[in-house]
Amino acid sequence: MIRSPFSLFGPFSDRIAVVQWAKEDVRPHDVCGALGVSEEAFAEQVHGAKTSIVRDAIRYAPGADGLLTDRTGLSLSVRFADCQSFVVFAPSRNVIGVLHAGWRGLASGAIPEFFATLKREWNIAPKDTWVAAGPSLCQQCAGFSDPAHELPSIPSKFINGKQVDLRGAADAQLFALGLPPDHLERSPDCTCCDSGKYWTYRGGDREAVKRGERNLLACVLKPVLR
Repeated sequence: MIRSPFSLFGPFSDRIAVVQWAKEDVRPHDVCGALGVSEEAFAEQVHGAKTSIVRDAIRYAPGADGLLTDRTGLSLSVRFADCQSFVVFAPSRNVIGVLHAGWRGLASGAIPEFFATLKREWNIAPKDTWVAAGPSLCQQCAGFSDPAHELPSIPSKFINGKQVDLRGAADAQLFALGLPPDHLERSPDCTCCDSGKYWTYRGGDREAVKRGERNLLACVLKPVLR
């Protein structure tokens, strides 16, 4: 387990906590214990575009791949095994969220919808958020049979033969929405290249992943001390 895996959130360490689990960590993951809270929320993760606002504990928010909350002490988690995972923090309104974006979610607009939800509920613009991305497939490991047909919404500049730069496509969506480049930190690790460290569907753990083995990224808003 890695505590505080992103230096980007260092200035906010008194307000949020982030933890990441990988292959070597004991399961089931004790999210609440690691973050020092008693309640947690998970997304169902259907490889779609929906983001849900949660203020109470829920196991698998139906149909959602993204979660957002302004409630302190409620941990949010996403599971991943090659897909992209994000933690997003908006310090001005003390709102935190997580997002799971596989290639299907990326193509269907999971990132724009996540930020549209932030805007509708709290009037938060992307420029006022900080975003961290967990380990995911590198371009070399993200191969498809027919990328132009399977991912028609991904610009061709992110496609090289049968390999697709899913990370680059996601970053481009974030920047197009108005996220400042220095508000983004991305883990350099590839789940497939680092298959000894991470659970990976494409890198040899297909059956284990089907049984439910996943890496996990979790976060929480800390209670305000007065």
